[in-house]
Amino acid sequence: MPCFDFAVNRVKLSLARLCELTGLNSLSLAGLNTLAGSHIRAINYHDVPASQTEAFKRQLCYYARHYVPVDYAGLRAFLDGTWNSAKPGLIISFDDGLRSHAEVAAPILEHYGFIGWFFVPLGFIETPVAEQAAYARSHQIQYIDEFPEGRVAMSLEEVQRLAHRHVFGCHTHSHVRLRADVSPDALRHEIAGAKHHLEDILGGEIPVFCWVGGEEASYSHAAAQWIYRSGFRHSFMTNSAIILPSSDPLQLQRTNIEAHYPLSLVRFQLSGFLDMLYTGKRRRVNRLTTIDL
Repeated sequence: MPCFDFAVNRVKLSLARLCELTGLNSLSLAGLNTLAGSHIRAINYHDVPASQTEAFKRQLCYYARHYVPVDYAGLRAFLDGTWNSAKPGLIISFDDGLRSHAEVAAPILEHYGFIGWFFVPLGFIETPVAEQAAYARSHQIQYIDEFPEGRVAMSLEEVQRLAHRHVFGCHTHSHVRLRADVSPDALRHEIAGAKHHLEDILGGEIPVFCWVGGEEASYSHAAAQWIYRSGFRHSFMTNSAIILPSSDPLQLQRTNIEAHYPLSLVRFQLSGFLDMLYTGKRRRVNRLTTIDL
């Protein structure tokens, strides 16, 4: 079964520990809040297995002290300049439509008063249970195998139930990286087709898209055009930057965090250091995906 490699980059973990011991994590977070002013941080998770529940709860407890939850209406208000909060906002997103998002993550989010943003590939969710493990392997979907009966994806019933309280967005149909060599027909299916299918499932508009993969090659200009033409109002990437009122709604950035991360690494990821490291890549991706109007 696929699983995560828990050998977190040693350099990053060492830097996080150093910044924690010297107080730089706290100073950087305070400086970011002061210099940036009103902002939203979007973060993304993958699997949240039950074995990591306590670590995930510690993270949510930390978020609850330092951030306010942001739902879709809150994001729109923020970008429109009508949102106001003394604390920064936090979007907590989950990629890939995994069962643990419904059974483990969602109850913890609700306990701490947060909204989940679930970006789902319906091709995975609609795969028969007996074939989900093979689908995950062939489509680069990683998870920890803790469900004895074999179902690793959310069910459609779970999607429909969670959508009453949380935000759902399109993550392509079949968890495909939208590289420059993806054909126009495939782009139509993975973007516009996936949007319409998810809208049929949930009975309403799906205005949010999330790119698959964080590698620079997983972005393309043709895919960005399809996202825009398909009617998505907001699109998320994973190139680590805070969201400001001036941010392009189709180039909203997220910062990766996983449920097993220690709080020192969580604070390091949120502190702004990673944003600086991603500056060059982020600028190149933003130039590539700017829409021709």
